Amino acid sequence: MASEPATAPKASPYIDAALAVVSASIIAYGVLVLRWPVFIVMALFWFENVVIGGFNVLRMLVSGIRMGPAGLVGACAMSAFFTLHYGLFTAVHGTFVVMMFGVAELGREAMNGGLLPPVQRMLGHMMADRDGWLAMLAIVVVQGVAFVRWSVETREQPAPLKELMGAPYGRVMILHITLIACGFLVMSLKAPVLGAILLVALKLGYDLVTLKRGPQQRREPAAQGQASRVLMAGRRKPG
Repeated sequence: MASEPATAPKASPYIDAALAVVSASIIAYGVLVLRWPVFIVMALFWFENVVIGGFNVLRMLVSGIRMGPAGLVGACAMSAFFTLHYGLFTAVHGTFVVMMFGVAELGREAMNGGLLPPVQRMLGHMMADRDGWLAMLAIVVVQGVAFVRWSVETREQPAPLKELMGAPYGRVMILHITLIACGFLVMSLKAPVLGAILLVALKLGYDLVTLKRGPQQRREPAAQGQASRVLMAGRRKPG
C-alpha cells in the first residue's frame, strides 16, 4: 500500500529530464547539422520563456479554481495583470535578443517599428523552417509535461497566487543574463558552432538541476513555515 504512492513521484522527474534532453538534442542537431547560428539558439530559449509564461497563467487559473469562486476571480485578475506585465517583459527581452544576435540574420530593418516587429520577425524566421517548428514543439511538450506534473503535485494544496505571479521572473533573469554573457563571449571568439553547443549544454544543465531540485524546494519552504508556526505556538503556551 505504501510503496505505490512512493514510486509515482519518482518517475515524473525522469520523464521531465528525458524530455529536456530530447529538446536540447533537437537544438544541438540544428546547430551541428543544419548550421543554426547563435541567434536561433537564443531565439528558441526566448520562445521557451514565452511558453513558460503561458503555462504560468494556466497555473494561476487552476489554483484559483481550486480555491473556489472568490479564488477564481482573483486568479483571473492576477493572470490578466501577469499577461500584460510578463508580455511586455518578454517583448523587451525578445527585441534585445534580435538587437544583439539577430541583425545579421534578419537585417537592420528588423529593429524598425518598436517592440513587436522585431519579435514578430524573429518568430517568423523560426517558423519558416520545419526543423524550427520541431524545436518549438519540443519546448511546448516539455513545459506541458511540467505543467501536468505540477497539477498532480499541488492537487491537495493550491499554490499561492502571489507566489505563482513572480515565479518565472527569477528563472528568466538568472538564466538569460548568463546565456547573453556567454553569447557575447561566443561571438568574440568567432566559434559559432562550438559556442552554440556550449549554450545548449549550459541550458540543459540548468534545466536538469531545476527539474531535480525544483519540486523539493517548493515543498521545503511550506514545511519550514509550518514547523515555525508550531514552534511559535508552543512558545506562546504558558509553562
